[in-house]
Amino acid sequence: MELGLQESIVQIAAGCGGMVSVAVRNIENAGDISINDREVMSSASIIKVPMLVEALMQARDGAIDLDREIILNDEQRVRGSGVLRYLHAGVKLTIMDLLWLMIIVSDNTATNIVMDIIGVESVNQTLRSMGYNQTALRRKMYDWEAIDKGLDNVCTAAEIADLLVRIARKEAVGGEWDEKALDMLSHQQETSRLGLFLPEEARLANKTGSREGIFHDCGIVTGPGFRYAIAVFTKGARSTGDAHLTISRVSKAVYDYFATRNAP
Repeated sequence: MELGLQESIVQIAAGCGGMVSVAVRNIENAGDISINDREVMSSASIIKVPMLVEALMQARDGAIDLDREIILNDEQRVRGSGVLRYLHAGVKLTIMDLLWLMIIVSDNTATNIVMDIIGVESVNQTLRSMGYNQTALRRKMYDWEAIDKGLDNVCTAAEIADLLVRIARKEAVGGEWDEKALDMLSHQQETSRLGLFLPEEARLANKTGSREGIFHDCGIVTGPGFRYAIAVFTKGARSTGDAHLTISRVSKAVYDYFATRNAP
């Protein structure tokens, strides 16, 4: 259906080095693209999207209270992205605060606290119930003992893009809960991958993921008269810059294609 676009993406990906996985899924007046999109990759912080969905499901069902306060202690701090690692012990945050931090600044400390609250297996059970058999939460952020044992959080571009479609259509958690998820993704602070070359009229709700040799981005893109979910994952790129620019160029190619097709 989108053969010209697919060929353009393959050419862009060839300049990256390593593996590039691309999934584009139609939401409204767009189309689908699949390039290595069932390749299982280390998820890095992309796994925080299914975690968000599970947390909102539990809140919907009354299993957790998003207004419940958590007191930060020194033992909870972990390295990497986020701000909680720099704040003093005793800071009070609600579970909703933690979800915001987990998504918009990819806070690893907030993520691990959320994981303790909602449970690893609950996330995986929800993923399986949705038909996602390749995406899995297996360890906390910066859990070196688990990493040494070969445990990693994994996902595929296909499954993540499909999950984003469900969020956009309010079919993941339902109604206002998916609106909350979309609102958080829309306030993402790191938009320079998928969003770098998008025009001002484009709206992006996204979540990035990064670790050594791994650079990802996924999101929901809305343009004039069209909307789609996109996931672009890279592994083993020649450099960080090559990975970031590949994601940005793929994103631009997809947007420009659907913008042209939907032009008056």
